[in-house]
Amino acid sequence: MGEEEENGCRGDVLCSLPQRVLGAQGRRKPRYPLQRVITPRPSPSPLTPHASSREAEQMPVPSMPLPPWMPTKHLHTACMAGLMLDLIKQGLPSLLASARTFRENADACPWQQFRPPQMESITSVISAVDELRDLMLCRQYHAPDPRPATVSDTPTPPTFAEAVKASPEPAQTRPQQTSKPRRQPAAARHDTAKPSRRTPPSTRLIVDLSGCHPTKKPHPASLCSALNDALGGRLAVSAVSTARSGNLILHASAPACSAQALAAHRSLVWSTISPLLGITDSAEPPMYPADPWHKVVFHRVPLMQPGALPSDRDFIREVAKRNQLPGTQYRIGNVRFLLERDKASREEVTVRVDFIEQEDARRFLRDGIFLFGSHCRATRYKPRSSNGRRTSGGHG
Repeated sequence: MGEEEENGCRGDVLCSLPQRVLGAQGRRKPRYPLQRVITPRPSPSPLTPHASSREAEQMPVPSMPLPPWMPTKHLHTACMAGLMLDLIKQGLPSLLASARTFRENADACPWQQFRPPQMESITSVISAVDELRDLMLCRQYHAPDPRPATVSDTPTPPTFAEAVKASPEPAQTRPQQTSKPRRQPAAARHDTAKPSRRTPPSTRLIVDLSGCHPTKKPHPASLCSALNDALGGRLAVSAVSTARSGNLILHASAPACSAQALAAHRSLVWSTISPLLGITDSAEPPMYPADPWHKVVFHRVPLMQPGALPSDRDFIREVAKRNQLPGTQYRIGNVRFLLERDKASREEVTVRVDFIEQEDARRFLRDGIFLFGSHCRATRYKPRSSNGRRTSGGHG
């Protein structure tokens, strides 16, 4: 009775097996002779994804010994496992060797040379290998690092780990408390170093004479002595210079005096130098400390006539007119035309403009400038190197 039920329950399974595995009468052959099965034939495609059950039955059976204890219902699964193992052994070693060779020469072949379709193929192959690993192995072999120990053990080790993690917390807070005071003095030193870098530019005070018309040009020594006498020894001016735009630059003697201190006595300064300049009917002009100038070079600036360079005032007016920059006379320090050696035959020149505000320099570096009916590109000015060559990228 038991043998009939056993044969009856195995009948459906035996019908699904290949005829070369079963006998001619549909009965299973002895288990030990099954070890001498037909060797696998070479298949055209080593990895055939999503194979149907009928195709799986027609696939060759691998030459692998079957244990005598294996039941009949697991025979087909064992054959498929052996077949997949043989296919992996045939295809993956060569692919792995090629991948190792590619990895050794990866520096000479950067990833940017791969096209997007090739990258998608690589990622799909890697994901297919991961899926193959998940399908063939049991769950307990998916992550064999330290996971089995945590699965088999009781929940006491996590609680012990939590206790261990909780115990060194006071020890971790102590170095953090000691590290905070160390960072704070560093930030304080950094903050104190910033004003020292900004103090040298603040020793120059610009007296804007764009709206005035001086009739005299006194010597700088007479202007210095007159200002020092008027200040009464409280403040001192070490030098007086004239910019190309016509503005006066008062150099305060540091560290006893600064440009901000001179600007606080602007009425006294103007009443002292205006008679020496021959200015009688003009109001007090603007005075402001001179920050470091932001120098921008404009290339291929056209001239109205070959070799006829405009004056600095005309150039500043052109900048204000064409670029909608109000108050340009208060924003430009100096204007200098480069390549003046062959100015008599040139129709285009290069101009260096020193802007007081950094925002103006950034604007023209980003958008360019309109001058005399043309759009001119702008670059950041770089001084000449030791060999006498300019490093600003050409004269345009």
